[in-house]
Amino acid sequence: MNDLRVVNLSTYTSPDIVEKSNKDWVAYGSDNNYFQYLIDRYNGSPTNNAIINGVSEMIYGKGLDALDSNRKPEQYAKMITLFHKDCVRKLCYDLKLMGQCSMQVIYSKDRKTVARVEHIPVENLRAEKCNEDGDIEAYYYSDDWSKVKKVEDCTRIPAFGYSKEAIEIVYVKPYRAGYKYYSSPDYQGGLQYAELEEEISNYHLNNILNGLAPSMLINFNNGTPNAEERQMLENRIYSKFSGSSNAGKFILAFNDNPESAATIEPIQLSDAHNQYQFLSDESGKKIMVAHRIVSPMLLGIKDSSGLGNNADELKTASTLMDNTVIRPFQTLLIDAFDSILAYNDIALKLYFKTLQPLEFTDLENVVDKETREEETGVKLSVEFPKEIESDIANSLIELGQDEEDLLKDFDVIDEREVSYDH
Repeated sequence: MNDLRVVNLSTYTSPDIVEKSNKDWVAYGSDNNYFQYLIDRYNGSPTNNAIINGVSEMIYGKGLDALDSNRKPEQYAKMITLFHKDCVRKLCYDLKLMGQCSMQVIYSKDRKTVARVEHIPVENLRAEKCNEDGDIEAYYYSDDWSKVKKVEDCTRIPAFGYSKEAIEIVYVKPYRAGYKYYSSPDYQGGLQYAELEEEISNYHLNNILNGLAPSMLINFNNGTPNAEERQMLENRIYSKFSGSSNAGKFILAFNDNPESAATIEPIQLSDAHNQYQFLSDESGKKIMVAHRIVSPMLLGIKDSSGLGNNADELKTASTLMDNTVIRPFQTLLIDAFDSILAYNDIALKLYFKTLQPLEFTDLENVVDKETREEETGVKLSVEFPKEIESDIANSLIELGQDEEDLLKDFDVIDEREVSYDH
């Protein structure tokens, strides 16, 4: 009986978080290079690429702003100086693509204030092993972790609030079950489909470049070699012809005579074009599910479903995606910004300006009519004449209570000026 073997392709695994006794840092992935795996899936999958670009732009919107900027112009100016546009935009991109982001906090010489905040690529950082309280006190930096063998090959940078040094790292990551040092991206479950979409396109491209040859069954007719020789032959054929990048390659065989020649039988896939189309469509859909995309059209991706009423459906989809997908990313960044501003005694109500069209603009983030018009260019639909406004104001005043009457039964315990900055 012929010895028939089936070659299994490697399966997808989640990243291993590896603490080695001889290393001061914690590896991210079995080869300490899982960030590069995420970058490869971003570069290779067109759907994944478009979604990450679109969502990161929606997170940044029109930039960082503050609701109380008019009341605290000096603090607002300092905030804008600390978090410049290029830095914030890069943080939004890293947070979506990598599932985490990081920035350098650079202090003044006397270390009384934070002088500058700079983006630092998160893929270049590795977390130090946590202390007894479970806190990460520092991160290690290297431009190329494949070349790092010992601690002298990288640079240790303290975490924010854990040193007296001039530069510290603020590491921003959401909570993920099973992760302590790093955080998986929110689309972790769709990475298999991103890789599948990449391999399908790679297969078709190489198949066309190499002559559209079909898959083959190879029979060797000159006897059955021993197990070791069969394994060696199998490995050599697998390494040379398997994988999407090797699609369409031809085989060159040398034989002693026609009777002992290898026979090559093509294995034709029935309805192959429909199978590949299904895999391609399924990959795109599952990637969107993993990213929680409410409507692909919000990201410039047109699907075949169509829209009965574009304006209404897009408005609903835009509001839903902004609240369920975009806002959590923005809140995570704002919390990190607030902790840095607090070191400089700055308290502002930060928010990201929306990137939505004017018709979809959410006006709940603004304080009064003038601010709404200034921020959005949209005037309120109802404006009262001054006479009616005056009558309404007088009626509301009459419903009020005099301050002296209100406080006559109370004794003053403490009195001080109000500090509107705190």
